[in-house]
Amino acid sequence: MTLDSRLATVVEAARSKKASRIRLVDVGAIASFTDTFAFMSGGSDRQNRAIAEAVEDALKETGERPISREGEANGNWVLLDYGNLVVHVMDEETRRHYNLEGLWGAGRELELPAETHP
Repeated sequence: MTLDSRLATVVEAARSKKASRIRLVDVGAIASFTDTFAFMSGGSDRQNRAIAEAVEDALKETGERPISREGEANGNWVLLDYGNLVVHVMDEETRRHYNLEGLWGAGRELELPAETHP
């Protein structure tokens, strides 16, 4: 199955800022408030903000704007809410502590597109 272009855009934007451990989880069958979670990590608060900004900018180019954006002041967890897509950019400590991926483990993991190198 090919990842839809919107999610591929998110992954590519995150990769452009060197996000690590990118995961996409389809939770549409088990969550009432969204269809997909995107999880990714940065190495610092500054990198987390840069990753979130890159994702937001890439989706703006397609005409999408987040409903809300949270966590930018602290930067250890930046959340972009697009309604049917929620993007979580976290440092590793925060990611381990909250373990959202474990909480939503019944979701279906989506395969990421292959990395392209310039």
